[in-house]
Amino acid sequence: MRLDDSARDLIGDGANATLVTLNPDGSPQVTVVWVALQSTPDGDELVTAHLGEYKKVRNVRADSRVALTILASEQDEGDIMRPYLAITGTARIVEGGAPELLKELAATLAPGVTFPAEDAPPGLLTRIRIDKVGGIGPWTA
Repeated sequence: MRLDDSARDLIGDGANATLVTLNPDGSPQVTVVWVALQSTPDGDELVTAHLGEYKKVRNVRADSRVALTILASEQDEGDIMRPYLAITGTARIVEGGAPELLKELAATLAPGVTFPAEDAPPGLLTRIRIDKVGGIGPWTA
């Protein structure tokens, strides 16, 4: 699936998102991640980077169903709620590439901060195929 321009603009060069994975008992595990949007021949994917084998990574390895929410930084005048993009998708773990993506995202999301360290491990990427888009905003029209 390819996101519409309004959703692409919300994500921009990177965004903070809540990522929900499923624990082995089926309960949700929620964490905040930096997310990038990358286009592939099969459509857009959301990509997060991890320097270690964290619980969210282990959860995705066991059950690929995920959900993400990205909250707009501004609320439109007259709106009761701030716009947000809700995505459900199917995730897969890819070995390596975490320091490079984190460096790109840090330039947008933590300007002036050097992250990660030069000796960071190759880490992992979570690549999320977008299955469904919702939330409040023009992307739901």
